[in-house]
Amino acid sequence: MRWNTFGTSALFAAIAGCGLMPWLLVGAPLLGVRGALSFYLVTVAAAYVIAIAPSAHRGRQAALLVGGLGAGLAVVTHAIPELALGLGVLLALARSGLLYRSASARAVSAEVVLVAGGLLFAGFLVGSSLLSVTVALWGFLLVQSTFFLAGGARPRLPDPPCRDPFDAACERADTLLAGMPV
Repeated sequence: MRWNTFGTSALFAAIAGCGLMPWLLVGAPLLGVRGALSFYLVTVAAAYVIAIAPSAHRGRQAALLVGGLGAGLAVVTHAIPELALGLGVLLALARSGLLYRSASARAVSAEVVLVAGGLLFAGFLVGSSLLSVTVALWGFLLVQSTFFLAGGARPRLPDPPCRDPFDAACERADTLLAGMPV
């Protein structure tokens, strides 16, 4: 199922927010609170990229990139807000750079507004309780869902299959020879 509409993306946001609390109850004793939260945020970012992708193949490629770079960010960042900013940037790059095509200025401005707005909204919602962290994650992803309300983005077309240059030349030569009188 593709989650690339506002409604389905908002549903993904709610599911991801609701899954945080049970994960932290299980993962925090094993990884620590920061480790479990970092793991969950990276996993949700990669899953979100797969979910919103116009095709499964392109979604897997983008998710591997986001997941790998996100894991690296989780290791080198010192605080969760730094990780959230980095994952937001990775999400924006994957969404407008790999998955959807639009005018360059529109893509950059839309992604800056979405990531900054999502992080500001999440910062407004977050507090010291576990429930507030859950609501903050939902809020960030809810703002990201508005990407599908702003028109102008089209799914990127799959890359054309690579043809062997020798085979292409032989095919052109056969076509030319077939049209010549005998």
